[in-house]
Amino acid sequence: MSFSGNLIYKCEVWSSSANIKSLKLLFFLLPFFQRYRGLSINIKRFTLLKSPLGNKKSKDQFEKCEHRVHFYLKSIKPSNILACVHVLTFLTEVKCKVKVSNKLLD
Repeated sequence: MSFSGNLIYKCEVWSSSANIKSLKLLFFLLPFFQRYRGLSINIKRFTLLKSPLGNKKSKDQFEKCEHRVHFYLKSIKPSNILACVHVLTFLTEVKCKVKVSNKLLD
């Protein structure tokens, strides 16, 4: 007895990037996802001394901004989920965490 017709697949993706343009490119590459939510921007600030031996008052300050987005896709066909994961492998500046699950339809 096969339950493949009664399954629905869900692919959740948490992605983050320092470049906001690469995240927007992700949305153009994956037009079939249903909902997405922009998460908070993670900002890391750090200070470095200009001269480690001499003047302690001269310092350089830097910050790194990381933009995050969460979206998911629901589909009856597992090929749509595999296509989503396949597109994510080609992104170079975007870090992604993917969770795929399935459940029976009621």
